[in-house]
Amino acid sequence: MYSTYGNYTTATTTANAGDIGAVFAGIMASFGIMIVIAIALAVVALVAKYKVFKKMGIDGWKSLIPMVSDYCQMEATGVNQKWLLIATFGSLICVIPILGYLAFMVAMLYMAILMNVSLARAFGKSTGFAVGLILLGPIFLCILGFSKDAKFEGKNPMNDMIFKN
Repeated sequence: MYSTYGNYTTATTTANAGDIGAVFAGIMASFGIMIVIAIALAVVALVAKYKVFKKMGIDGWKSLIPMVSDYCQMEATGVNQKWLLIATFGSLICVIPILGYLAFMVAMLYMAILMNVSLARAFGKSTGFAVGLILLGPIFLCILGFSKDAKFEGKNPMNDMIFKN
């Protein structure tokens, strides 16, 4: 549809149901592709963690159960298991509106750093490798799990400022 205003002609268009349906279908297709990629990455990460647990001398199936996985990894790498209690019951502090949530997030971040640095040390890897585990966990778990050079050397935990080793 064209409208004329003085010397100017403007074109106006209206979207019909077919256009909106095509846009919606494109959005849903892109979400579907992202979900398939995310599932594939999760499966690769689970297989890598399974292999890491086998190298640590732990039954691989224990890597598939969330809390059991963390407990076994803490035990094998020398991290204090009290952190698992903080992770489980620490969310109760989130009832305090902002400070509780921030305190819980800081504690969980510290625990993740502690566990990943201790895991890297248990395999004789450097601090740089621990940073890789923290930032790009699935990729560096694949390196630990599938590499023939990665050998489990035993407990060598990071110094814990909260619970002394």
